Amino acid sequence: MSSSRRSSESSTLEEKTDVVSSEEEDVVDVVGEESGLLGFAGEKKKSEYGSLMSAEGIVEEEFEDEYAYQAALIDAKIKNGEPAWTEEEEKKVRFKTDVRVMILACVMFFSLDLDRSNIQQVLSSDFLLDTHMTTNDYNLGQSLFLIFFLSLEVPSQMMNKRFGPERWLPTIMTAWGVVSTVQVFIQARPFFLVTRAALGFCEGGFVSGLAFYVSSFYKTDELSVRLSWIWATQAGTNVLSALMASAILLMDNVGRLRNWQWLLLLEGLLTTAIGVATFFLIPSLKTPEIAKVFSPREAVILRARVELDDPSKRNQSNKDVGKRQTPRMAFAAIYGALTDKYLVPIFLLGYIGFIPSVTLRYYFPINMRVLMFSTTAINLLIIPYAIINIISTTSFSRLSDFYHTKWIFAILSALWVFPNLIFLQFLPFSASRWWRYASYTVTLGYPYYQPILVSWVSANSNDPDRRALAQAIYNIAVQLGNLTAANVFQESDAPQYTKGYYILIALNVASMVLAFGIMGYYRAENRRREEVWMKMTEVQREEYRSESGDRGNLRLDFRLKI
Repeated sequence: MSSSRRSSESSTLEEKTDVVSSEEEDVVDVVGEESGLLGFAGEKKKSEYGSLMSAEGIVEEEFEDEYAYQAALIDAKIKNGEPAWTEEEEKKVRFKTDVRVMILACVMFFSLDLDRSNIQQVLSSDFLLDTHMTTNDYNLGQSLFLIFFLSLEVPSQMMNKRFGPERWLPTIMTAWGVVSTVQVFIQARPFFLVTRAALGFCEGGFVSGLAFYVSSFYKTDELSVRLSWIWATQAGTNVLSALMASAILLMDNVGRLRNWQWLLLLEGLLTTAIGVATFFLIPSLKTPEIAKVFSPREAVILRARVELDDPSKRNQSNKDVGKRQTPRMAFAAIYGALTDKYLVPIFLLGYIGFIPSVTLRYYFPINMRVLMFSTTAINLLIIPYAIINIISTTSFSRLSDFYHTKWIFAILSALWVFPNLIFLQFLPFSASRWWRYASYTVTLGYPYYQPILVSWVSANSNDPDRRALAQAIYNIAVQLGNLTAANVFQESDAPQYTKGYYILIALNVASMVLAFGIMGYYRAENRRREEVWMKMTEVQREEYRSESGDRGNLRLDFRLKI
């Protein structure tokens, strides 16, 4: 696809809402009259840059570096309605981005999930007996972890914006790797609780920070499937960690350490090493060279294609973003994201939607141990549902991008889980343990629609600051759901968990109703905006565009993605 066609398809909100305007006006709206498509390109010779843009040609020698020259060249071609790059060039840039950004992002997420979930493999051993703790102590530790994890979401996201993900993300990764390693010294309840809280403190904000970082490299209709790779990594981590745990847990009393101590020690050292390595490997859009991963022309194309698709991302890759807000402005931004009436419904869906599956995942090792499976068997039994989850999650995300819709996949995912919850509720505990395991496997293999909801929040923010904070608040909602999930099954209700399953069934049904309600809400709002917009004259529309640039998803010419 040529870039001239790309600019006419994605550079303006007018075309997305069937408002007819000239191509020249569209390009000026996207590129900007003063600084061009890439505002920081050629800053040193800004006056020369402006004069060159109106000249017949561009002289390479008049620019301070190749990047500034390429930015000016592409800017000029876009403004003149000419192809700025070839389809092959764009494919190459996208492929290179997948290789250098997404593979590292998946490894980074692997580091996170390994350290926050290895406690489940530890539970399949004699960890609770060795440390003189109960299931309720474990619940408390998980609750502390989640409380600190979610309380750091917004502060961590603000630090991420201030210092840049290329500095902040590796810093917190290294920190949680060290904390995870220190868990080897757990001997009783107090130190267990301290380390779980510290781990949550270090990991808080990483998920939303990583999602915000990845979103800066991709267009809207490319994001869900890329984010699904990250969350599929979670299932892949379950497979790999299960295999690792099966081997490491055989090292009982080797070198005076219990098997669970070896597990925490070795995996903690691994994640610390990944954190340190990330400092040197992570690409960044905040520098013109993009960490010297891309050629100057590739770097310009990378930014141009993303910013033409979503002009609100132009400031997201500005190297000064995050340093311009006063505390009062920051508080106002947080409050605005928290009370955004078009995003709050997605926050609520993120809260309740995953509780049923997360509850079963948290208690999978404990319940399998009750069913008399061995330690090795428990860890290997994780693998089937993890593989199913990888396939279903990536497939749903790809379909979501292909059909440009979100809500229906939340309902389909809940429908996947619903009959299995009913089966587990009414299956006699005296029945074959393999029936219960099979139902657990099908349930936990469900399509995890988290990447779809994250991209939904991103698409409906329409503002870089709102997008960053909204993703953090959304993840807080998800972690609150995880906190709830950690306390649904109580020891007094074991082993059948009758009350717990009724709660999970009710929440599962509520998530389907909510997803359907969001669809109706957005459609009604889009119809209202369309009616108001069509009643305006072209002069009124131009005045509105010039005066409403910072209204984000409140703009009349913005249509909520459904």
